[in-house]
Amino acid sequence: MAGVMIAAPGSGSGKTMVTCGLLTLLKRKGYNPAAFKCGPDYIDGLFHRRVLGVENGNLDSFFETGTHMRQKLSRGMERHFVVAEGVMGYFDGLGGVSVQGSSFEIGSILGLPAILVVDGRGASLSLMALIQGFLEYDAMLEGKDEEKTHNKTDCDAECAAGMQYEGCRKRRWKENEENYREKKSHTSNGLHGCVCGNTDCHESKGKKNNNIRGIFFNRMSPMIYNRIKPMVEELFRIPVIGYLPELNFLHVGSRHLGLVLPDEIDGIREQLEQLADRMDENLEWEPLLKIAAEAGGRDREVPVREEAGAGQQTGNVAGIKTGNKLGNEPGNIPHFRLGIARDEAFCFYYEDNLRAMEQAGARLVYFSLLHQEKLPDGLDGLILGGGYPENHGEALAANRTMRDSVAAAAASGMPILAECGGYLYLLDSLEGADGTVYPMAGVLKGHGYRAGKTGRFGYITLGPNRCLPYLREGEEIKGHEFHYWDCDCGEDEFCMTAAKPKGGRSWPCMRTAKQVMAGFPHLYYPSCPGLVRRFAGQCVEYGQRHDRKHDRQERNGQEHDGEEHEL
Repeated sequence: MAGVMIAAPGSGSGKTMVTCGLLTLLKRKGYNPAAFKCGPDYIDGLFHRRVLGVENGNLDSFFETGTHMRQKLSRGMERHFVVAEGVMGYFDGLGGVSVQGSSFEIGSILGLPAILVVDGRGASLSLMALIQGFLEYDAMLEGKDEEKTHNKTDCDAECAAGMQYEGCRKRRWKENEENYREKKSHTSNGLHGCVCGNTDCHESKGKKNNNIRGIFFNRMSPMIYNRIKPMVEELFRIPVIGYLPELNFLHVGSRHLGLVLPDEIDGIREQLEQLADRMDENLEWEPLLKIAAEAGGRDREVPVREEAGAGQQTGNVAGIKTGNKLGNEPGNIPHFRLGIARDEAFCFYYEDNLRAMEQAGARLVYFSLLHQEKLPDGLDGLILGGGYPENHGEALAANRTMRDSVAAAAASGMPILAECGGYLYLLDSLEGADGTVYPMAGVLKGHGYRAGKTGRFGYITLGPNRCLPYLREGEEIKGHEFHYWDCDCGEDEFCMTAAKPKGGRSWPCMRTAKQVMAGFPHLYYPSCPGLVRRFAGQCVEYGQRHDRKHDRQERNGQEHDGEEHEL
């Protein structure tokens, strides 16, 4: 495995632009890139997959254990150059006061070297202070916060085996504290750095603890770049691997949920090709490859893309789409056909969720609520993901036969999970982005309307208020909320409580009707195996009641036997 994380001091610094430019350039140069997005965001992943045609997944240390993230990263990575796009600022985590869930924590757990994208617009020498702060801040983190975010299970397992656990900052805290105290009395010679000759001083030890391995400047003039690059490299002993000037042709603009899909932006592919041209002109390739080879904590070969030949297929980095059946799928698991709504209006899915359902026996059948007249035949369950139904209200309302088909499936007791946009589709009506009220499926009472601002935002942990079809009292599942639309149903309709991991805020959420569970939160299924197990079991029972015999019909070993409407 070889790869880098593209990080930044904060949002708006150019992470997505640099990531997309680098992915385009890697493909052009014959490498086989795979993209990850740190955190729960769907939008940047849609850029990676829909616009660039690069396989992608999420890395999230709030949702996942370190072991799971490492397994995901290594799955099939021997043939991929990994580019992971960071989230917000490099150290920004839960509640704005913790590194938990931050790009820094994810990179530390995975041993993934980071390239810090620094916005150079309107600054020059002051950028030196910013860079110094980011290179040294990890040694100044409070020990108490580190203990809270430490994954003891991962640490004990690997440390007991005599291995170096990349994410174990709790164990390193004492050393970092000593490094910081040493720094106060350390003798250095201004911009010329350390002159003590002691190879064990803080300047060498600190570099081992910080995953920032390179600097890339965005929106910087060639003149300033040529002056500041040698200063950064001399003072901080870190390579500056390139820059981008101000690019007037790039018009991606501000993006948020409820706007447009990435490939609906006029001329976006042409703009990204021009971006790759500029990256090629101003990126120092050899230092980048050297940094990427450090991924995982030791030097590795940088994989080059293989030409497609007989029997060669590229699998999804999260393990969703493969050329063959999943090798770890037990042969005695009852199979069921699970419909996945995927089109322009419904496109937000965690690949880990789909993989979890496949491992529980699901055969994924993709279909379109926009373009098909009714549900595919022989389905045993449905998942309606989030997306942009408000942008397609007229078309969804006009497809009366599909709305009736979904309503009939729900009335028959078909297991259904619906999140955010999928939840809005199940309501009686929905206010579209154009202000018109459109009829929806009518499975759940209520009207979806524009709230005017983000309804809820950020990570949550959800627990049921009573035993539910797929959850039991005392169980928890992790999730994420981000939506501009709301529903007018009363709080007595809700069956779960969502709580913020920091700050103590909580609120009621989620609704059930027969075997339907729906609400605004985007759930991370692997965080609650019981939900996956019970949902799969209910799907199998539904199929048996309708005399399905999927276990006898292997369908020639094809995993995805329904029509998939590519995004």
